[in-house]
Amino acid sequence: MHSFLWLVMAHFIGDWALQPEWIGLNKGKYPIIMFSHSMVWASCICIALEYIGECSFFDLFFLVLFHYLIDIWKCRASKTFDSWHLYVDQFLHICQLVAVYFSQ
Repeated sequence: MHSFLWLVMAHFIGDWALQPEWIGLNKGKYPIIMFSHSMVWASCICIALEYIGECSFFDLFFLVLFHYLIDIWKCRASKTFDSWHLYVDQFLHICQLVAVYFSQ
C-alpha cells in the first residue's frame, strides 16, 4: 500500500500542480493542449511507477489514452461546472492508478 501512495502523489502533481490555469481553461477547446496535459500527467505516473517497479509502454499508452478520454468527457459534461463531474473525473483517474498498480 505504501508504494500506491507514490502513484497518488504523482497523480496530484500531474493533474493539479503541473496544470496551469490556462491549460485548465483551454484543454477542452484544443486537442493538442489536452494531449499535452495527458502526457504530462502520464509521465508523472510513469516516474512513480519506475520508482516502485517498472513502467511499460502499455502503461504509458493506457494512462495517456484514458486520461485524455476522461478529461474530454469532463470538459464536455461540465460546461456549467457542477462539482460532481470533478469527483467522477478524480475517481476514474484513481481507478487508472489501481489498474496499473496491480498490473505490476
